[in-house]
Amino acid sequence: MKRTIRKIQEPRNGIQFIIYPETRKELKPLVFFDGGKFKRSDDGFTIGFHPHSGIGIVIYFHGTDLHHKDSSNNPGVVYDVGAQRIQAGKGVWHEEGYRRKQEAPVNGEWEGSIHQLWIQLPPEVEESDVAYRNLSSEEIPWVGNVKVLAGEYNGVLGPMKIPIQMTYLDVYLKEGETWKWNTPKGQSTGFIFTRDGELEIGNEIIPNSRMAIFEHNEETIEVKAMSPNSNFIVVLAEPSTYNQVVQGGQIHTNSDSLKRSAAHIHSIGQGLRM
Repeated sequence: MKRTIRKIQEPRNGIQFIIYPETRKELKPLVFFDGGKFKRSDDGFTIGFHPHSGIGIVIYFHGTDLHHKDSSNNPGVVYDVGAQRIQAGKGVWHEEGYRRKQEAPVNGEWEGSIHQLWIQLPPEVEESDVAYRNLSSEEIPWVGNVKVLAGEYNGVLGPMKIPIQMTYLDVYLKEGETWKWNTPKGQSTGFIFTRDGELEIGNEIIPNSRMAIFEHNEETIEVKAMSPNSNFIVVLAEPSTYNQVVQGGQIHTNSDSLKRSAAHIHSIGQGLRM
């Protein structure tokens, strides 16, 4: 049997796909996803210091370099087609800047794309210490035409260690090619996002830069490329049974955990303003 599409999710503000409470509930523990492209003629843009807790964050990007600062003293640059994992735990402030690539010409228009996924952490780690992992493009393994960021694909493990059962793949197809993949056991919730081009799943066309949410089952995924370059992200996870208590960029399984983390974030923020 083949997995089918439950619905095509429309974004908020053009880039935010998992934001509405009903979508978060449908996809939990996948609780937020930004996916979009941009064109610029300046050196880039920065999203200033802001807090998170209770979540894990995976940032994956193309055509741009990620300049990072945080309240745990982890500054650095992750270069084009790299990725970053943040386990926010009990609370962290961070700043992310997306800049013109290091080797790109200093003038003229350039373009990039960003894909940011938030994962609700289970109770045993939602108040953990902050953890980071910056990955260069060379550290993300290929299996044929598939990059493996997290989980396992054809016996190859992705380098991102996520504290839930989850798989994150980036797949590259040419027009007319078909990709088939047997869903990992237990990972019955998830989505596909078209980074470039259009896809066909069953009789459903998935337009460019759109998220399609899969039906909840463990059947085979079969995707056909409908454009010269049809590149897409697939994220699957084991469904979560935990509650979602949400306050901006803080998502916890219960209100007491949120209150403790909010107090911790406030304390960190006071120090940042000194």
